[in-house]
Amino acid sequence: MTGLQRPGWKMGRLFQALSSQTDTEGAVSAKTDAAVVRLIDSPRRAPATPVEQRLISTLRETGSVSFATLVNAVSADLYAEELRSGAGALDIGLFGSRLFNGDVIRELKAGDGILWEIGELK
Repeated sequence: MTGLQRPGWKMGRLFQALSSQTDTEGAVSAKTDAAVVRLIDSPRRAPATPVEQRLISTLRETGSVSFATLVNAVSADLYAEELRSGAGALDIGLFGSRLFNGDVIRELKAGDGILWEIGELK
C-alpha cells in the first residue's frame, strides 16, 4: 500500500490544509486588525457572487465595520445557510463558520475599490 492509498490519508491532508489556512488567516488578521470596510457610494459594478451580495447586505445594515467583524458575520451567515440547506453537522460542523473565512477574505480583497473600500481605522 502506497502513502496515497493509506487509510486516512485524505483526512490528514484536509486537516493539514485547514491548519495552513488558519496560519494564513492569522497573518491576514494581524494586518487587518486596524482595517475598516465601508461601502462605496457609487460602486463600479453590481455584486456578482453570493458572497459579494452577502457582504453588501451586511454593510448596508451595519455601515462601516471592522474587517474582522465583517468576515466573522458573513462567515457565520454562510455557515448557517449551508446547515439549513442540508449540509450535515458532520460535514462542516467540526469546523464551524471559520470554514468560510478564506472565501470571505478573498471576496473582500477582490471588491476593494470596486464595491467597498478597505481602509485603516482613524
